[in-house]
Amino acid sequence: MKTVGIGIIGFGWFAQLIADTIINTPSLRLVAIAELESERRQLLQSTFPHVQPYENAEQLLADKDVAIVIIATPPVSHAKLGRETLLANKHLFLEKPGSLRVDDMAGLKKLANTRGLKASIDFVMRRNPLYFILKQLQDKSVFGNAERALLENYAHDDHLLPKHWFWNIAKSGGIWIEHGVHFFDLANWLFGPGKKVCSNSFKRSGETLIDRVTGTALHDSGCIVSYYHGFTKPELFETTSFSLVWEQAYAYVSGWIPTDLTLDALITPETETYIKDQLLQEAQTFLPGVGIELISSQFQPLSSTPAHPRRQRNDYRATARLKLCFRLSSDRWTVYRCCIRQGLLDLCSAVQNPGYQPAVTLNDAYEALKTAVSFTDDSSTT
Repeated sequence: MKTVGIGIIGFGWFAQLIADTIINTPSLRLVAIAELESERRQLLQSTFPHVQPYENAEQLLADKDVAIVIIATPPVSHAKLGRETLLANKHLFLEKPGSLRVDDMAGLKKLANTRGLKASIDFVMRRNPLYFILKQLQDKSVFGNAERALLENYAHDDHLLPKHWFWNIAKSGGIWIEHGVHFFDLANWLFGPGKKVCSNSFKRSGETLIDRVTGTALHDSGCIVSYYHGFTKPELFETTSFSLVWEQAYAYVSGWIPTDLTLDALITPETETYIKDQLLQEAQTFLPGVGIELISSQFQPLSSTPAHPRRQRNDYRATARLKLCFRLSSDRWTVYRCCIRQGLLDLCSAVQNPGYQPAVTLNDAYEALKTAVSFTDDSSTT
């Protein structure tokens, strides 16, 4: 099968990561990159001498060898460039958030559908084998209903100087939109649609920029999900965690690009067999290039199922408490690259097979952005 030609608009830090990922994937073909800044174009020519450099998006969109266009510019230009890409009859891969306005994302959805073009967005959390495990446990109700989830993201701001576009809400949309959409999409994927309950924003002491936000959403499944994002730490000291509580289990995922998962659950022999055998095997093949290992298992037999008057699953009979620790075989940057690669390969498959839709669509982008905008617009700022 012929490889699909790919072009990138933008050549900042993240676009360089994407370009390197494509170049090192034989089944992907990077044709061209458009970059306004001459210094970055020079870097482009020296780093990827076989890739066609363009001075602007219009030149790249006119290139007949480019079938898929990746938008990797600051968020303020995503919707405009996405629309221009679709009007040029190119398939579209958006870096998050894809748009600052819900109406603009709805317009991109409609335009792609009208023109019969495929489009996706770089929601990497869905590609991670550890979140795949949580997804399967949730969909199969292995441990009952999901009650609570908590995302805590203590991110670094080493390279985010006060004049960086990240802090300019008009250019980035703010933390909820620029960054939070990843996790809103993750929660929508796991628990179904959610509605904002409350959100708060906090200004850096003595400054006007907002560097910390908190918020809570209630999902249709009944799960309450809370979020904290703070951009205050040095890079070597940043940490991110995602906790999930079911009726019969606790899960803890660590890392912005997670590499470790701890599961503490009340189980039956059938549940233990499913997790250790079938589910682990499925997770090992979920993200090509990244394996997963069960690194520890602690088993505590129970003489009887603990009685609890509020337990909703009266048919549940636990025979043991089991604590499992899973770890990915690769470091977070390798995992990150593999997630990006898989998203692009998935879009290429959709382009080459008219009946196939990408695993992540612009409808997913729309739903995550809708939540992010509601958290932003209705936030109480301190």
